[in-house]
Amino acid sequence: MKEKKKGRNKKNTGEMRRSEKRKKGREETERKDGKALGGMKQEGLIAFLLLACSLTRSEGASLALSTLIKQTHDLSLLLQQKSSALLSTYLEKMGSPFSDPDFSLPEVQLEYLPQASIPYLIWRRQTHQQRLAANYQAYSLYLEFLQLVLDDLQALGLQGAPGQLQEELTFTRRQVEGLVSNVGSLTVAMGYPRPEVKDPLDSTTYGRTNFERKVRGYIVIREYRFWIDRTERDFKLLTYYFPA
Repeated sequence: MKEKKKGRNKKNTGEMRRSEKRKKGREETERKDGKALGGMKQEGLIAFLLLACSLTRSEGASLALSTLIKQTHDLSLLLQQKSSALLSTYLEKMGSPFSDPDFSLPEVQLEYLPQASIPYLIWRRQTHQQRLAANYQAYSLYLEFLQLVLDDLQALGLQGAPGQLQEELTFTRRQVEGLVSNVGSLTVAMGYPRPEVKDPLDSTTYGRTNFERKVRGYIVIREYRFWIDRTERDFKLLTYYFPA
């Protein structure tokens, strides 16, 4: 009887040990699973935060882009409003025949001066890159031609003449500098290369007769007015794609 009892005690003791071992195994497994789950939650949180930061940067970049486009459109509207007055002031100060009511030289153009007119469908189908590049290259050249007109005023002895011509020209050129800067910044922000601009003018350009200087100034301001009209349309179209 004692031997049977002793056998049962040993059996019970073995079962208790195995039960404790299984319990410890379950606890260890649960602890590992908990750590793994915690790690997954932490990794998921990090991934979520990184995605949120990425989206925030993307939204911020898009907002900055649309804001700059709107600012550039607003600048083009300002210059558009002043361009007609600039041309009228110029013609008045140059005297006859320029100040005559029916004066016009539509067939006369300047070599290297950018022309604004292009067929409608070609204009409408331009990519953002083509549209920005055309504006950047045009106004980079108009900066030079407008400076040439200012220099011609001095050569004509009109830089200190009563009236607003020199002030209007100086203001226009300064605003065109801002326009070129904005368009260049937009080009880079959209991931496009900054367009190359060739310099067509040299020191020999300055030497002209007084009448030729007056005609040149008229053509520069006339074509500039056409270009600013096109630029306003360009950036109005861009505001549809990038609303502020």
